[in-house]
Parts: sequence; C-alpha cells; structure tokens
Amino acid sequence: MKKILLILLILFSVFTCGCTKKVPKTTIEKIKARDYIIVGVKYDSKPFGYIENGEIKGFDIDVAKEITKNILDDENKIKFVQVTPENRISKLMSEEVDIIVATMTDNEQRRLIVDFSEPYYISGQTVLCRESYDTKSVGALKRGKTVVVRGTTAEKTLKKMYGKKGKIEISPSYNMAFDIIKNEPDACLIADEGILLGFSSENDGYIVFNKKLTTEPYAVAIRKEDIKLKKYVNHTIKYLETSGKLAEMEDRWIK
Repeated sequence: MKKILLILLILFSVFTCGCTKKVPKTTIEKIKARDYIIVGVKYDSKPFGYIENGEIKGFDIDVAKEITKNILDDENKIKFVQVTPENRISKLMSEEVDIIVATMTDNEQRRLIVDFSEPYYISGQTVLCRESYDTKSVGALKRGKTVVVRGTTAEKTLKKMYGKKGKIEISPSYNMAFDIIKNEPDACLIADEGILLGFSSENDGYIVFNKKLTTEPYAVAIRKEDIKLKKYVNHTIKYLETSGKLAEMEDRWIK
C-alpha cells in the first residue's frame, strides 16, 4: 500500500511540475508572453508624435514600430499610451509602459532614475516667435513673456538664461503653450527645434530662430534593470542607422 501511495505521489509531482507555466520575470519576457509592447509616446508633438484624423503618427511612432518589429516580428503588436514631459518617467517606473519614445533627451539627471538607448535623433532647443521679432538676438526674448513646457529640459535652459528675472510661464503641454503665443504678441516659446518647426509650418506669421541654445540627443527611455530589452532597442537603432532607414524617416517627418 505504501509503495502504491509513493508511486501516486511521484506521478502527481511529475504531472503538476509539467503543467506549471513559467512566470515571465523580465520585461522582454512579459512583452513576448502578452504578444504586444506598451510604448509611451506624445500626442501633441508634431512631427514626432501626434494625432491626425484619429490616427497616431510621427517620427517617434515609426521608431517605436521598428522596435516592435524587431522584438515581435510585427510592427502592429503595439499599444500606445499617451505621456507628457511631466509624467513620462513616472509611467515608466510604475510599469504602465515598457519603454518611452517621446522626444526624450538623454541627460545625466534623468540617468539617475532611468536608462537610455543609443540616441536616434539629435535635436536642439531654440525659439518660436512672431515674425516681428529680431531673430538675430536672443536678448530680444526679454521684451515679452517666455513660455516653456513643464518637465522639459527647456525649463532648465530658461532658468539658466534668466535666473529669477524675466516674464516666464510654464505650460503643461505644447498645444497650450502655443495657445499662449497666439494670444500674446510679445510671447515666445522655447522648445526643441523639431517640435517648433511643426508649429511654424502649420501657422502663418511665426518663425523659428536659427540659433540653437542646446544639443538634445533623443533616446528611448528604459528601466535600469531591463538590460536585455535595451539590447533589442539598441540593435534596432543601429539597424535603422546602417540601413539608411533612419535618414529616410528624418526626411519624411522633419526635413
């Protein structure tokens, strides 16, 4: 009787072990298990990430799709989640998104919290204003209000330029910031060049300064522990660079 019970116990153990599914531990394992990736992107930053006729599109969106294709062999296996400069890091750290592709500059301060891929685009901060401005002089900004978007590196740039002086307004989004510019003739907006060119191309009477105030390397934000996922992302960016696809995407969306 004891032998029979022992045999049954062994068979039960083998059966239950064989039926136990492996629980995904890393983010890349979770992505492959659920069969789609969750990407944080902007919805208000043309030409990088924006909504048009109910469709999300832009340079960042194409980069995200290429990453998805590399991981899951299908660029459509992707779920986009809207992020802002203010909340994108918190959404990444709380695992609401797997990665962030949202005109995010790689810098030392942010690297204390998150990790970054190799850069996929080099931008720079500059100024959007009305055509009546003297675009040869950054000092001309001081004649009116200067607007930046909360959570962006432009906020830090502005503080360096003005200190506690100057009329400064911090906006929660790019669209709301541009509304301020439209309603106040002497106001200007400091942000990354590509985003400002998107506004000037769609609105008459506005120009973008030629002078760059900073250099901004855009990179994909990843949680520090996601080493394997970072390898997938960097492999994608390297492929886009060497194949010429990245240059084609820049020509399509930015130049």
